[in-house]
Amino acid sequence: MTTLNPSVRIHLRSIVDAERVRTSRFLVRLRAVITVLYAGVNAWFAFGAQLPDWQMTFPIFALHAGLSVALALLVERSALVLRYSGLSVGLLDMPMISLASISAIGSMERPEYLLGALIPILALGIVLASLSLDFWSIGLATVMATAASVTLVVAVGAPGSELVAPIFATVSTGVLSAFLVSRLRSLVAESRRKDFAGKYLLGERIGAGGMAEVFTATYSPEGGFERRVAVKRVLAQFSEREDFVALFRREAELGAQLAHPNLVQVLDFGRHFESWFLAMEFVDGVSLQGLIKSHARRGQQLPVSACLYVICEVAQGLAYLHEKRSGDGERVGLVHRDLNPPNVLLSTIGEVKLSDFGVARWQTSSELTRDGSLRGKLAYMPPEQIDGGQPSTAWDLFALGVTAYETLTCQRLFRGEGEVQLLRAVLEDEVPPPSTKRPGLPVEVDRVVMALLERDPAKRLTSARLVVDSLRALQGEVAPYPLGQAALIHAIGRTERTAPAQAPSEPSADPGVTVTLTKG
Repeated sequence: MTTLNPSVRIHLRSIVDAERVRTSRFLVRLRAVITVLYAGVNAWFAFGAQLPDWQMTFPIFALHAGLSVALALLVERSALVLRYSGLSVGLLDMPMISLASISAIGSMERPEYLLGALIPILALGIVLASLSLDFWSIGLATVMATAASVTLVVAVGAPGSELVAPIFATVSTGVLSAFLVSRLRSLVAESRRKDFAGKYLLGERIGAGGMAEVFTATYSPEGGFERRVAVKRVLAQFSEREDFVALFRREAELGAQLAHPNLVQVLDFGRHFESWFLAMEFVDGVSLQGLIKSHARRGQQLPVSACLYVICEVAQGLAYLHEKRSGDGERVGLVHRDLNPPNVLLSTIGEVKLSDFGVARWQTSSELTRDGSLRGKLAYMPPEQIDGGQPSTAWDLFALGVTAYETLTCQRLFRGEGEVQLLRAVLEDEVPPPSTKRPGLPVEVDRVVMALLERDPAKRLTSARLVVDSLRALQGEVAPYPLGQAALIHAIGRTERTAPAQAPSEPSADPGVTVTLTKG
């Protein structure tokens, strides 16, 4: 059986609780009807047919009917009583049936016949208790049924050997009922794990970050066609946080407006039970961060053509964002604001896609959030972004420069033990050309990367399309096209894939990257 993650267990518990409420309410109502009808039949045999054994049991069944009706009325008013009404099988039905049977022994010619009639009824009571899907109810019903069987055998004066069959019948019925309920819960859990929002079949959980988890899934709506997707879901404990849900919703809204081969396409957004989810294009491969780290661990660097191909593809995605016009046509230029290697996804067939639009903003938007804080990856922020103000496409170009530098050298550009040291590095550290870390790089590559890394936005390269045009002009073995894609595919094939491309990263996993700066 697949181990369920905490959020799935929470959803499963809500399903089981809801089903317990429905079945318990039905059983309580059904018991009230049956006990009233049986009390009427008992009264007819007792006073119409004048049968002594029925006369002895009438007061007990009349009391049973009255208590059953009272319980049915009570559960309509109290959710707490309804939740535990399954226990009434052991606390109400079993004692009443046992008491009625024992009271009738003295007036029966062959009281041993009660054994053959009572044992199936007690076993049936255990099965009815299992419909509440509550193990405590099943256990209590089993104990009471066993006690009733033993009491009846002793009351009729049967030999001790007669205890074996009723005890075996009630205990085995209880054990099997508990096993059935356990299997039912397991099947519901597995179904819940796979059947998501009525149209997704969840597969492997790719990973979990601080506030969300990602699954592979098959989009399988009515009509018979299927598509492999990735489902990103907010962890249950964060699903009621308005700030995080708003960020999640913005990622979905912006992603749904974008259609470009170098951007991960957002397909769906909604709420399933307590949690919000986002369905997006599945990228089978690794992140750029994973590729860089894999090569760095081996003391290797990525082929230059593969590096330049990745940079060109990312730049083309940025060019689309930066030239994008809002739906109302009033704003131009969408700023990603979170470009870094973990958010660049590389497929096994050489596709390069930029993901994660949760903090993206239009150029005319206010950068600071309502609480006056600035969120993002500090090691990839240009100085003017750290100072706050209106978002600018120049911010993404600086982040592209940092990402390009790391891709070419397999080394981090800005380092620091904490936020303060990292901030000082971003603002003050000298930035050497990438060729000093990787001799043999063309002068044109140095020129483009250094132009992207200008701290003064007025001196920085002005457009992502200029990056593409400059790098496309390169010839020979370093040319990004047509050699880069094949080199990238080969590099990915040699990479140890410790985590899928779309596995969410833990914010604390990379010191000094994910930060929240408060202005003031």
